[in-house]
Amino acid sequence: MNDYYDESIIDINSEKFDLTVEQATPQKENQLEPPYWSHSYVYSYDEINYASKSQKKFYFLFREKFLNGEFVDIQGNTNYAFILYFDLLNEYENHKDIKLLEEQFKLLGQICPKTKSYSLMSLQDLLRKRTDSYSVDKLQNLQEPSYQFEHGYSDYDPDAYKLGKQYKDKLGLNKQEVAWLNKFWNPDNVFISIEGCCITTIKQYLVVLKSLNKKLKSDNTSVAKEVDFFKEKIFEYKEIADSYWGYYDKSYLKQRVESEIYLTIFKRVENSVREFYGHKRKVGSTPFYDFKGEFETRIGNYVNELVIEHQDKIVLPDIETQIELNAQNVNRWKNDFTDLKTSFQKEEKDKFIEGIINLEETNQKNPNIENIFFEASKFIAKYDNVQSLKYYAKYIYYDLKSKKFDNKELTKTVQKSLFKTEEQINDFRKIISELIETSDIKKALDEIAKIYIPKRKKIKLDKSAIKEVEQKHDGTVELLSEYLETEQEEPKVSEITNDENEISVVPTNTNNSIFISGISIGKIQEELIKKIVTNSFEINQEAVDKFATENGMFKNQLIDSINEACEEHLDGEALIEEDDENYIIEESYYNEIAV
Repeated sequence: MNDYYDESIIDINSEKFDLTVEQATPQKENQLEPPYWSHSYVYSYDEINYASKSQKKFYFLFREKFLNGEFVDIQGNTNYAFILYFDLLNEYENHKDIKLLEEQFKLLGQICPKTKSYSLMSLQDLLRKRTDSYSVDKLQNLQEPSYQFEHGYSDYDPDAYKLGKQYKDKLGLNKQEVAWLNKFWNPDNVFISIEGCCITTIKQYLVVLKSLNKKLKSDNTSVAKEVDFFKEKIFEYKEIADSYWGYYDKSYLKQRVESEIYLTIFKRVENSVREFYGHKRKVGSTPFYDFKGEFETRIGNYVNELVIEHQDKIVLPDIETQIELNAQNVNRWKNDFTDLKTSFQKEEKDKFIEGIINLEETNQKNPNIENIFFEASKFIAKYDNVQSLKYYAKYIYYDLKSKKFDNKELTKTVQKSLFKTEEQINDFRKIISELIETSDIKKALDEIAKIYIPKRKKIKLDKSAIKEVEQKHDGTVELLSEYLETEQEEPKVSEITNDENEISVVPTNTNNSIFISGISIGKIQEELIKKIVTNSFEINQEAVDKFATENGMFKNQLIDSINEACEEHLDGEALIEEDDENYIIEESYYNEIAV
């Protein structure tokens, strides 16, 4: 039997066969001094023939030390390195040892980094011509930019700014977790830009992927295998020419398919975190390549199930995260405020107060923070006058800091429930006026607490006059005593009449066509309500201002008249509320009183 030797196959036996080129740190005293060789493009080993005698002498000394695994400093004279590059390729044609060439290219890249990209391309071309398992696996690995960087084939780190690299140490991620997070470029959106949201999404993404992998393994497959399936499936839809450059097109397309699949999973997880955090806007999570629905049946549907299954693992946002979320979504506080109102119990109003304190803390960057206190003031007015006025003072305080000072007034109905005397309302007006002037919120809050303390007037009596009367009219002492007792009684404080605080009278009509009986509004109010409802329950404030002016009224006067007419049927709630630059009607409130 004739022996046959296939040079493309590497025989591995029990003998130790070390092909590693050992790297030695150069000692300065042993350094060779390379003769200067001006840079030129080197196209083959034959360029050595154009070198000077001293250059040739240095090259062969350099080559000898290099083959012994020594690092040689060529001091930027790249011609020596590129001639050696072609020299190594020529030698490979004799020994066919791909591992040896690979190690040599690595050392050459350390000596002259400019050779790395050329060495990589040559190595990939040679690996394509081989059929042994080592070469097949190595070629597949070298298609990954991250592998090229990690193993010294490239100076470019493609994962430098990816989530896996960024959070590896901070979150204590293992190798697999880092790889899963480095499969795609970081999503560029305001939600993920908040670190707390990003970290929570990362953790959920890894939880879902691990569960997905476990589920797929029970079906004798895995996430990686499914991704590989779609990396090949793409060529049923995309035709790539079978050429030298076509190979790189195929490699790019495979990488893109892989990236899109992992990014789609990440986005679906992100949407579940957004929902849990009260962030209404969602990101698109439909894969770029749907493969005619095959993505959903093989991976997507499982991901959707696991996202819901593991939603209970999402941690609540910390204070810093909530502050940033509320700065982005200026109406996010309304969800928490609604919960506070729904769960409110008169005997436990401290919970409501604590909730408002929390909302104040987490909305410090919210440009509309003042609206929290305006709504809180209206709601608590039925249960705690002092707290309601304190919230209104805080509304003014934060409104002063906003871009536009709105200075909204509480509705007349709320005012009437808060103030029983003219003196009380005047005291409050003085406090607010001083607050606007000084912005001293602490002093304002202290003064508000004193508004409802009864004030007694002192009456000074002229004792000498009384004595004189007593002497002249001894018989009328008893009558005088009765007179004194009457004088010492506390004088009555005038109460606010219904007309004292009304700016003007808004015409009303007891018969209207849109609301239940018992609600009296005029044709002007009815027309405005219809405008808002037909415009998806909102309208710009400027449009209301114009409408009110055309009908001989003020904007706030018109809105207040509608809210006052409806609030008794809405448990004291306002039908029309401000929302940034618009007025809005809560649809459920409207339906509650509409005919």
